[in-house]
Amino acid sequence: MARSSSRVIRATLVASVLAIAVAGPVGATILPDGGHYAADYEFSFDDCGFWIDGSGHVEGVAHLRVGKGDQASAFFLHDKYAFTETWTNRDTGTWLTISGSRLFQETRAIHVGGTLFAFRSVEAGAVFTVRDQDGNLIVRDRGVIRRELIFDTQGDEVPGGEFVELVSFDIGGPHLGLEFDVCAALS
Repeated sequence: MARSSSRVIRATLVASVLAIAVAGPVGATILPDGGHYAADYEFSFDDCGFWIDGSGHVEGVAHLRVGKGDQASAFFLHDKYAFTETWTNRDTGTWLTISGSRLFQETRAIHVGGTLFAFRSVEAGAVFTVRDQDGNLIVRDRGVIRRELIFDTQGDEVPGGEFVELVSFDIGGPHLGLEFDVCAALS
């Protein structure tokens, strides 16, 4: 897999892992502070051998549930969100728009031991769409991404914790973006 392709996959995984503080089994309690959110952000990276500057906007609706009993420190996330990013080659001014509309749901947490849980999640929707600066469609990914990861909840009553290990990453549906060469597209 090309280095640039791994950047797109990494961006998708990072967004999901950051969201994985938390989605719930039967018998979970819904916390009252879930709801609408929106944020603008910026980033830069040089994985292609030249600088790419990015900016974006994300908004969505999230609901957080907390497990009961031996899962009391496991928080589960249900998050419906959409994002749009612009990635620009700093040297040439060439740019792309990357967008997506997704539903992220943590479906199960298995207590592994101590404060460690194996969280299973499903992410479905238009995972990401890439368009060139003329608005032409380059790549459209859609379908389902399933993940299982080990997460240390720290054993407290606060959402969040520490990512430990990615156990599995499975895709269903057309995901041409996994092979998309963003470096070539922006060079």
